[in-house]
Amino acid sequence: MTRCPSLPHDSPMKPYLAVRGFTLIEMAVVVVIVGLMLGGLLMPLTAQMDQRDYSKTKDDIDTIKNALIGYAMSHSLATDGKPYLPCPDTDGDGIENRNVSACTNQEGDIPWADLGMPRIDSWGRTYRYHVTAAFSNNATGFTLTSNGDINVRQASGGALLASAVPVVILSRGKNGADSGTDEADNGNGNQEFVSHAPSDASGNQFDDIVDWIPSTILINLMVTTGRLP
Repeated sequence: MTRCPSLPHDSPMKPYLAVRGFTLIEMAVVVVIVGLMLGGLLMPLTAQMDQRDYSKTKDDIDTIKNALIGYAMSHSLATDGKPYLPCPDTDGDGIENRNVSACTNQEGDIPWADLGMPRIDSWGRTYRYHVTAAFSNNATGFTLTSNGDINVRQASGGALLASAVPVVILSRGKNGADSGTDEADNGNGNQEFVSHAPSDASGNQFDDIVDWIPSTILINLMVTTGRLP
């Protein structure tokens, strides 16, 4: 067998022959490392986007609360000036639904067209709205002694956060579903609602955003602006 002659130490070809490519194992290691790096970057980015969506929805709900108060200030009975709140939108057109004076239903979507407010939250779902009949009837209006009939609790069947609330506004959050007993309370159409920090607890996930206007604040604002008594 003829042996290839060795190149002299100072041959210009020797550096090129010494260079070799990556092996498959080395390439696999690089791919794994790059994947881990990208995964580490994407997780914080997702968390940032979730926080942005959550904050925007909370800001929208604050704006809706102010709009409801403004509605009550600007809508009062022609006979005695008693203010009232709008009814929910139950057919998706953004306009409140009434049977003459009483609401068609005490819960539905925010009447966004009547209020001039955003229709959907950060996840593309309509904002929900529940109002007490005593505060939304435009034949009687509400007075200094009107009471709400809505309770907001720390958990399903748990301690009260607020009682006798006239109005609740909520977003069903990113998951948009009843992922546990707490979220189920916010979707069953009754007067019991739950509000607490987001939770990933197994079997009882919670990411609803729930807010309300206490009757004390609403009535006080009506008195301050001369709408009551």
